[in-house]
Amino acid sequence: MGGTLLRATVILGVLLAPVGAYASFVEPDRLVVERTEIEMPEERAGDRPIRVALIADIQFEQLGRHEHEAIERVLAEEPDLILLSGDYHQGTRPSFDRQRAAIRELFARLRAPGGVFAVQGDSEGMDKARRVFAGTGIRLLLDERATVQIADRRVSIAGLALRYWSPRAQRVMSRFERTPGASDIRLLLAHRPDAVLDLTPASRIDLVLSGHTHGGQLQVPFIGPPTTASDVPRAVAAGGLHELNGNAVYVSRGIGVERGQAPRLRLGATPEVSILELR
Repeated sequence: MGGTLLRATVILGVLLAPVGAYASFVEPDRLVVERTEIEMPEERAGDRPIRVALIADIQFEQLGRHEHEAIERVLAEEPDLILLSGDYHQGTRPSFDRQRAAIRELFARLRAPGGVFAVQGDSEGMDKARRVFAGTGIRLLLDERATVQIADRRVSIAGLALRYWSPRAQRVMSRFERTPGASDIRLLLAHRPDAVLDLTPASRIDLVLSGHTHGGQLQVPFIGPPTTASDVPRAVAAGGLHELNGNAVYVSRGIGVERGQAPRLRLGATPEVSILELR
């Protein structure tokens, strides 16, 4: 019995070793462009689609090829609007300070006719978030709203600080929902998709955009991600476009990996750059 168990353990180890190597060294460095079409209500239709690029969880410790490729992929899509949903540099203060110029240079490359907007993630306090984007031309929204004109349509963007449950953030969401008018497209940008759970059913907000979950980083076939660090359903946290209580939410699987206590791997949750066409 002991010999049989040993042989089985060895065989299992041999079979799983390539999977572990792929999850650790291959998939985290892959990058795909996920394209999704989203129909706007008739009163917010326009002459042409609006192309929105969502960059989520770039989450690097040391800038490298992977991060530069993500920015290149975004720029190649020629988006009308670029949104960043948090988690930028995840590392020590000295590590950030050494790379500050290179980080700003990378993000300063992001340009779009409708502008570039960002929110705070788990990896940065408000002060660090401000330092990340200082001098880049990117507007950081911390429980704030902005409105831009893209072609023949007006797009309103509300960006939440990390604590989407704070009284200030809740007021921003409530006002965003209740502001009169039916012609502007309303986008809510939040690091955590859980913000969608605090909206009224069938809210006036057209789309919530977020990241945070990394698609779980590990997705089991037919089951999905075992853990997601989110209260939204696992199928939603796994990524893509979903509807919760009549509200549309897009969750990006993100670009990087968690660099804290979680294993630095991905399996079945390929890093993505998200391109959303609002029709």
